[in-house]
Amino acid sequence: MRDHLRAAPTASTASSCCGPRSSRAFVRGPSYTRSRGRMATLTLARSSSAGGVARSTSFATSTLEDFRIVNNVNADDLPEALRRDCVLFYAPDCKELAEKIAEASDGAVRLGKIRWKCFPDGFPDLFVHDATSIRNRHVGFLASFHDPALIFEQISIIYALPRLFIGSFTLVLPFFPTGTAERVEAEGEVATAFTLARILSNIPPSRGGPTSLVVFDIHALQERFYFGDGVLPLFESGIPLLLDRLRALPDHERVTIAYPDEGAWKRFHYQFKDEGYPEVICTKVRDGAKRIVRLKEGEPAGRHVVIVDDLVQSGGTLIECHALLSSLGAKHVSAYVTHGVFPRDSWQKFKSDDGSGAATNGGFRYFWLSDSCPQTTRAVEGRQPFEVLTLAGPIAAALQI
Repeated sequence: MRDHLRAAPTASTASSCCGPRSSRAFVRGPSYTRSRGRMATLTLARSSSAGGVARSTSFATSTLEDFRIVNNVNADDLPEALRRDCVLFYAPDCKELAEKIAEASDGAVRLGKIRWKCFPDGFPDLFVHDATSIRNRHVGFLASFHDPALIFEQISIIYALPRLFIGSFTLVLPFFPTGTAERVEAEGEVATAFTLARILSNIPPSRGGPTSLVVFDIHALQERFYFGDGVLPLFESGIPLLLDRLRALPDHERVTIAYPDEGAWKRFHYQFKDEGYPEVICTKVRDGAKRIVRLKEGEPAGRHVVIVDDLVQSGGTLIECHALLSSLGAKHVSAYVTHGVFPRDSWQKFKSDDGSGAATNGGFRYFWLSDSCPQTTRAVEGRQPFEVLTLAGPIAAALQI
């Protein structure tokens, strides 16, 4: 630590250097304590001339990892006066998740109703029920942009709700679908992640100011800078749900976390740091026209290895990782993704090992995913090896701030 932060003048030195002590002079310099590698605490001790009682004031100071998503919003940590009840509207495909959110909120979230119809020409015919009753209320909308054909009707509602004289507005978009199209590598490519961010940045303000936007495990953290001042992004994560599930496993002491590439390691490794799980990092190398998964570091032999990534599309990378890890002696291989996109029902590629081991039939012990993609949730419900970890609790908490 730098000397000027470590210096601790005594009460006598403070008096001689600075003249007579005031009634609340500092008696020693700042001291720092580390808290689980994420936050430092600055403690300033003061003494009072009236009785000489030393008092200390602590406040958090930044570390290099403060910007990362480590813990989601916890409604129990919010002062009662700052919690807000919410009227939550939702897209038709999100009905099941919306009902779970209302149940998890312990009465803080009430569901609103929208009539979703179409005119004969196919364009949306929409109506917000009881529009006058939501004036001055905190209002939320649960969206799903998994199908481009459904985005326009939802955007119409999203733009209309803040104009109904509501107190504040929160848009919950668990899956930001264009997140993987976030960069341009050749002239002519279009970064549609920026396009969608611009659309959402132009949501009209409510009486309370800009719209709050809740997104889970956005593909790249730098995408926060794609949003303009008209929206305030709150980035949450599904990893705390996975951690709770891993702690409940009978073989949790044998768990190793694996990342399919260096990008996934950079994205998620800090969230597992406090749990002490060993890690395996894979990498992709080119072999002619093919990209092959290789082991970069770590030891999977004899372990229950859980592959972690933000999303899955066709599933090819996860299946290649499974083959590599099982060939290196992993006892079981499981996977977690926050967003199970699975176009063209590609989830059907994934088999269950039924507890018999990773090498038996190439199956997964568990495949955990959140309910951020409603079409996938319905498709895999009750099918092995899939297990859905609901985002209802974290969303209900986020709606109360």
